[in-house]
Amino acid sequence: MSTGLEEVEDILEEDVEIPEAFEPELVDMLPRGYLSPSQVNTYLRCPRQWELTYVEGKPRRTSARMFQGVFIHAAVEKILKDRLDTGDLPPLDVATDAFSDAYEKSKNLIDDWEDSDEGKLKDVGVKGTTAYYESAAREATPISVEKTFTAVIKEPGGRIKLPVLGRIDSIQVQAASERQYQDLREKVAFDEMAEITLPKRIHDLKVTTTKWSPAKLENDLQFALYAGVEHVPDVQVDQIVKGKAQTPRPKYEKLSGVFTNAQVKWTERVILDVGKSIALGNFPVTSPSNWWCSNQWCSMWQHCRGRSK
Repeated sequence: MSTGLEEVEDILEEDVEIPEAFEPELVDMLPRGYLSPSQVNTYLRCPRQWELTYVEGKPRRTSARMFQGVFIHAAVEKILKDRLDTGDLPPLDVATDAFSDAYEKSKNLIDDWEDSDEGKLKDVGVKGTTAYYESAAREATPISVEKTFTAVIKEPGGRIKLPVLGRIDSIQVQAASERQYQDLREKVAFDEMAEITLPKRIHDLKVTTTKWSPAKLENDLQFALYAGVEHVPDVQVDQIVKGKAQTPRPKYEKLSGVFTNAQVKWTERVILDVGKSIALGNFPVTSPSNWWCSNQWCSMWQHCRGRSK
């Protein structure tokens, strides 16, 4: 099940200035002037939730579960940026401090601590950060960290164009040796436009209860979009899996895949159809049988199905 990380990214994300190059027809019909992977996923999950969030601007109920991924993400970002900037990994305590800083900065935004408390949430986050550091950090070969992209998805014939913005956790190379990576890293540091001949792979971090299946990755809209925008079909989900035990013991799992051009094109069609539906004002409610249509999982429950009569 989702951790709610995408919703938190929208909460924490500052307003984005639309690049001047964007002059597509749908800009003026979208509340933010563009769509992001998180917006599209929200609409596909429940169009009414999207309307409450982006059109009506209703306040969301935030949970500890939603924010936990953001805090760990901040620590992993610190690890990867130091690796890219210096060629070395920061000490583990620097990474856990990055987690703690993010936690202290944003914990006041948590409305519902669920069955946790501040100490327990922080302890699980430190363990999750440590799991990534010990199992994945030394293999990391980033050439770009937290890369923001802008793209335009066009309908066949170019009659309708849809702006899409997003942020990729990291793009890494598949180097044969540490020396090969360091040589390329220094080259990129000197010239951001330097030619990269090594195979690249898109990485994204997920904090989840259960590990992803190959089928889930194969059908993931976010990864397919990233693969298409960057022209990098090779992707990997880096997972901090908490498990379902009452006392979580986070561990690191990885899963990679390759997206075909057909998968990318289908994803673009899905995103374009979402944009057109929003422009037409189509916001039906989701099926009440869906697990996310519940007080536990929907941050807009109190404004919709759970509203007092």
